Amino acid sequence: MTGADQAAFAAAYHVSRETLERLAVYEALLIEWQGRMNLVGPSTLPHIWSRHFADSAQLLPLAGPGQRWLDIGAGGGFPGLVIAILDNEARLTLVESIAKKCRFLEVAAEALGVADRVRVENCRIEALSRQVFDVITARALAALPQLFAWGLPYADRNTLWLLPKGMRAQEELAMASKQFQFDHELIPSSTDSDARIVMARQVREISRRR
Repeated sequence: MTGADQAAFAAAYHVSRETLERLAVYEALLIEWQGRMNLVGPSTLPHIWSRHFADSAQLLPLAGPGQRWLDIGAGGGFPGLVIAILDNEARLTLVESIAKKCRFLEVAAEALGVADRVRVENCRIEALSRQVFDVITARALAALPQLFAWGLPYADRNTLWLLPKGMRAQEELAMASKQFQFDHELIPSSTDSDARIVMARQVREISRRR
């Protein structure tokens, strides 16, 4: 991390000095714990602010403040912990099946002062208790049809889905349209010219008559 990284992030997302300090703590925790487990791709470690923090932060304006988020496959905390840092009104449920990554998420949430608004669930998404969330997200986890299938029990017609995708976004949308009906927009990513954010609503499974 350099001062330029922080300055660029602050300018892009209009965050306070206190928020930058929290993100710097998060960065230090990621670097420390990366030696124990694979939280992020090793090649991206020098680019945490531009690759991971900014990639997560760009979702917040699409959802608006004060939402109840479900982050499936939270891993190192992207985008969930970044959203919790940036939005003091948001409430996050981070689902992660690997116990040691859950321990990192719990330690990080406590260190970042967001533990009262972040719930870490060490389970597969299918085992999470049924509830409805305002926003469902997942980053670098699975193809769109699988994400819809996993998330649908936790959504209603008003739930907003924010799913960062790479250059295969259109292909995944075509695959998903064979199993699900949904309204969507493709939002260009601010961090990767080849990437898109799938912003979907009213996701429902296509009923098939025999």
